[in-house]
Order: sequence, then structure tokens, then C-alpha cells
Amino acid sequence: MSALVQCIHYTGQKSQQLRNVPFIYPSIVWVQAGVKKLQWQNDWINIDPKNWLLTAGHSQQTFINQPSQTVFSSLQLCFFTKPTTELINRSRHHASHHIAPNYQFDHVGEYLFMNLVNLPKSLPYNVQECMVNALFEHLANIGRLHQLFGSQDLLWRDKLVGLFRQQPSEHHSIESACQHFGLSKSTLIRRLREESTQFREILAELRMGYALMLLQQQRYTQLDLAQLCGYQSETRFAQRFKKQFGLSLKEYQNTIES
Repeated sequence: MSALVQCIHYTGQKSQQLRNVPFIYPSIVWVQAGVKKLQWQNDWINIDPKNWLLTAGHSQQTFINQPSQTVFSSLQLCFFTKPTTELINRSRHHASHHIAPNYQFDHVGEYLFMNLVNLPKSLPYNVQECMVNALFEHLANIGRLHQLFGSQDLLWRDKLVGLFRQQPSEHHSIESACQHFGLSKSTLIRRLREESTQFREILAELRMGYALMLLQQQRYTQLDLAQLCGYQSETRFAQRFKKQFGLSLKEYQNTIES
């Protein structure tokens, strides 16, 4: 049974300065220990344990994870389902002007968030929907839901992400994707261009996000990690990692381990 949400735990023992971190899915990030200094417009915002970071899918963020008493810890709740248009419109109606991506949550929000973090995978799909929609309703009522889900329709980007997410290590070509969706290559390229993106860009972002998640689970060799993320060349993988995040694979691994 496919889950409607995923919770990813990120930790660090040293300061982690990361740029262009891809958020493939609409996500709520709750810092448990330490501070996430987020670059926002021309300033920096502190995301601490009293605040959530709300970020839309297909976005990139630059931030510094700063440990408190040697530990940084955060939970990222990713959503694989969308709210109704009515809920998004209600959220916009209740929103304040020029709202920042950080939100000082209340007890209701905390309760609903933790219910989803601890969601049993065995729950029936319709029960999962009810629990996810409860959080969506709450965020709509306080004018925050549309920060996670904008009105822009990114249908084909989302479809490709859904395809890649099943097996990030597989060789995904634009030709195989076209065959899967029953489209011509020129049609898929045109539709992605209308969404201001490209096939390789979507695939690379998903694989880089996947690499960060894997590194949080255990230490990998550069070759093993490259292959798990679908790269045949560990050198190309290392170059992409460094270009994407601004630090090398080894440098990032050293921030996780004491």
C-alpha cells in the first residue's frame, strides 16, 4: 500500500551549510534541536523548535543547520497527495500579506503533525486520507496551506517524480518515460518546457535529495552511493553533489558524524 506521507529524520553533529537543497514534495520541516538558518529573500530567518518551515514542492532552499549542544535534529514531513482547490482558496482568503515561510505552530498543529509522523503503514488508504486532510483543513483555516500547494499545475513534473521515486537507481531515459506515459519525445519536452523545467533537471534533483536521505541512514562509499542514486560514474556523481550543495560528499558526511 502506498503511503500519502513520508517522514525523514535529518541530524548533524557539526554546522551544515547547504545550498540549493531540493524539496521535491511539499514539506513541513520541524526542527527538534538546534536552529536552521534559512536564506529568505535578502535576509536570514531562524527556524527553531517553536517554528515550522513550510516549503512548496519543486523548490530549492539554502540554509545552515546549526547544532545546539552538539546536535542538530529535524523532521521533514513530505506530502504525496494534494488538497482540494477549495481548501487552497480558503487558505488564500485567510492569509496575511507577505507571509514568510516560517510558522509558529500551535498545539493543534503539533498534534496533527505528530499523528502523521507516527502513521502506521498498515492503515487503509481512506483512513490515511482523513488524517492528512485534517492537517490540510487546519492549515487552510489559518491561511498557510497555499504555501505548501500553490495554484500552478505541474502535472508532468509530478508524474515524472512519481515514476523516478519508485526506483531512483534505475536508468531513466526520456525515451523510456515517453513509452511509459504513451507520449512522443517532442510532446514531453514541450510540456516540461511549459512548466519551466527539463527531464534531466527533474531526475537530477530527485537523485540529489535521495542522496541526502541515504547519507542520514548510514555511511556509504562514494561508489555505492553513486550507484544507489543511478549514477554509473562516481566522479560525475561527486561533481554533481558538490555543485548542487556547495560541499563535497565527504564534507557532508563529516557533519553528520562526531
